[in-house]
Amino acid sequence: MTRRGSACGRAAATGFTLLEAIIALVIFSMGALALYGWLGSNLKTLERVDVLQRRDASVRSGLQAIRLVNPLEEPRGRMAVGSHVFEWESQEVEPVRRAVSQVGLPTIFEVGLFEMQVRVLEGGAEVGEFSVRQLGHRQVGALEED
Repeated sequence: MTRRGSACGRAAATGFTLLEAIIALVIFSMGALALYGWLGSNLKTLERVDVLQRRDASVRSGLQAIRLVNPLEEPRGRMAVGSHVFEWESQEVEPVRRAVSQVGLPTIFEVGLFEMQVRVLEGGAEVGEFSVRQLGHRQVGALEED
């Protein structure tokens, strides 16, 4: 009769040894660290994308609001829309002159082209800045009756 606890029986034993388990844990840990590093990098990138999307939305909102401003009448100013505040300052690009119609006849308006520098503020902090060219106008004459 043979004994199961003999030296021959140990060589035929199945399963992991302690050394194999430690090596498996080291390999798993290296993979997990790489995965967590990649995940952290992706989270930082998503945060930057979120900030840029909010900035883009603020600038688009500012562009819509500034379209309502006549830079000839208000060369500089400040406008609050929701949680945003828009500040602008205008510089004349083309001098103000009498407008003409499509057929070359003078109209009742004077027009000029302006470059507007716009700052977008949210909560007192600047979140964006942009520049836009816009037409300024004012009525200087009256319509003639036919």
